[in-house]
Amino acid sequence: MAPLLHAFSGHQLKLTMTNLESPAMEAEMDHILRSWENGVRGGMQLMGGMYQWFGAAMGMNPCAKPWAAALNNYGKFLTEKSMPIASGHWETSNQVVHCGLKVALRKFNGTEKGNPLLLVPPEAGHNSQIVDYGPGQSLVQCALDHFAGDVYVVDKLPADTEHATYSMDDCIRSLDLCIQHIGKPVHLVGLCQGGWQAAIYTALFTERVKTLTLAGAPIDFHAGDGIISEWAQSLPLSVYQAMVAAGGGCMPGAFIVTGFKMMNAFDRFVGDDVNLYKNINDPKYIERYRRFNKWYQFTQPLGGRMYLEVVKYLFKENRLVKGLLEIMGRRVDLSRIYHPLFLVAGTKDDITPPAQLFAIRKHASSLLIEERLAEAGHIGVFMGNDVIKTIWTDIFQRLSAFTFEDRFDVDLRAFTGALNEETSTP
Repeated sequence: MAPLLHAFSGHQLKLTMTNLESPAMEAEMDHILRSWENGVRGGMQLMGGMYQWFGAAMGMNPCAKPWAAALNNYGKFLTEKSMPIASGHWETSNQVVHCGLKVALRKFNGTEKGNPLLLVPPEAGHNSQIVDYGPGQSLVQCALDHFAGDVYVVDKLPADTEHATYSMDDCIRSLDLCIQHIGKPVHLVGLCQGGWQAAIYTALFTERVKTLTLAGAPIDFHAGDGIISEWAQSLPLSVYQAMVAAGGGCMPGAFIVTGFKMMNAFDRFVGDDVNLYKNINDPKYIERYRRFNKWYQFTQPLGGRMYLEVVKYLFKENRLVKGLLEIMGRRVDLSRIYHPLFLVAGTKDDITPPAQLFAIRKHASSLLIEERLAEAGHIGVFMGNDVIKTIWTDIFQRLSAFTFEDRFDVDLRAFTGALNEETSTP
């Protein structure tokens, strides 16, 4: 089954399933593509081995040693580039305590005191392991070290054709089910695309959130000079619909990642290979290279309907800050966010410029708003070693202070009461 995604009609996305290919044809095409990929990788590995063999043979001649070293290094380079892309793993031990609507709630045992912390990772074609990337670059481990409470992560699972109609409503509903399973108001931390999800949830379910932290998260999608936002506004929706249709009703993660690479095409398609070749004999560099590739190159698809809704409602029409977005039958009003608000942006972030995040100050009712500006790019905001050591360590320590204070709960009840009075006034 290959779905054709038609244009939006009014406020509703219409998804029509049309029999374009039989399952047997799809399986055959998948087999052909995988065979071709394996053949290319096998050829590169063979060439890499040959170059290393010739290099070793030439090395026996003292006059040919410089050429031998170059051949050997090029052979290693080809071998490294031809290695199959495999998924990474969670660095910190955890257990899955809830599953539903294409998410798995992972619990990382902390002190079990007060209100827990819930991390909502980015959702842009990669898995959620960026929050537990590696030693010294793990938000999860930083939270366990500096936050007084249990730590949870919403692990976003890859979509499939059965979930092609998964919507923004389902996305927020899945987050709500996770928080209901936790059973306490949470310190909600949203990263990148997980940030607008966290903001929407907080505005809709104020009583279930203790504090809100957003990092590299677009709120005003038209603010600043972001390339992603510019592309989304300039390209017709039909382009995105075609990509979703090509993915069988899901948006292939590889398409999204290729778009990211095109933002800095020379660096990604040339510079990265040059750096790999220059450092091919550096074990520490190779270890870092492989770790990053396991996360960055191993992609996963997104639900097609949700992806197109995000493009149309947020990137194109900017409904969130205009107060025009409806989720689960309710209008999302960012002024209902009055929780302590912590914001982290990167000075070198060309995916989510700081202005897109800091714009929430104009819309939220929070009395406490703290902005942190990191000397980092987009990904560095979540896993940069220095950013974690300084900014995130401080934020998690600050959040711990709210865990044991009753004052905020009193303010929350007063605010909720005021809202009820406003809505009941004729």
